[in-house]
Amino acid sequence: MLDEPNSEAAIIQSIINRMDGFLYRCRNDKAYSMMFMAGDVRLLTGFDAGAFTGAEARSYAAMTHPEDLDSVYAAVDAALAGKTNWSVDYRIQRADGSDRWVHEIGGGVYQGDELLYLEGVVIDSDRAKRDELHNVEMLAAISEKARLLLCNTVPIVEVLRTLRILAINARLEAGRAGPTGASFGFVAHEVSRLAEETSVLAERIATVTGQLQDLLKTG
Repeated sequence: MLDEPNSEAAIIQSIINRMDGFLYRCRNDKAYSMMFMAGDVRLLTGFDAGAFTGAEARSYAAMTHPEDLDSVYAAVDAALAGKTNWSVDYRIQRADGSDRWVHEIGGGVYQGDELLYLEGVVIDSDRAKRDELHNVEMLAAISEKARLLLCNTVPIVEVLRTLRILAINARLEAGRAGPTGASFGFVAHEVSRLAEETSVLAERIATVTGQLQDLLKTG
């Protein structure tokens, strides 16, 4: 009895009331016609449970974001084929027009080999999912910036190598010119030194950038 606070039914109801989501049992049809819902249905959908289980018989599947519906069907169908549970993330289009990410875990209820119903739990995962998507976008943006940096650094290294070679050749020519080429030889020496130092730094940047890209790929 629910009047008994320590009864099994009371404990289960207490736990359900703490959920940011709901439990359900539905038919295995395209609408996922709801037969039973318990928990905070309004929190996720914007409708009371009776809108789905009562005379209105609102389609739960129709509330799924069109871009996510096929992946939900695929997850459910694959799990039913293997008689396992599905676990899927998707967006619900709420009564006020807003989208909310939810996470669903469910499975089939069988009598022998006959599938009777679907049942499971749907919980609010909006904040966690949006944070996850934001992190994915940020990593993709960082990876792209690292790629561009690497693409621009490698040519710089090649230019500096060429400059260093030209500076060496210029010093040789200045040496052949004798005293008249001394000042030119000094400039060539400085150019060579700067090219060498800058080349080392550029190569370090290219190495670190490459390592960053590898980390982002494995992450």
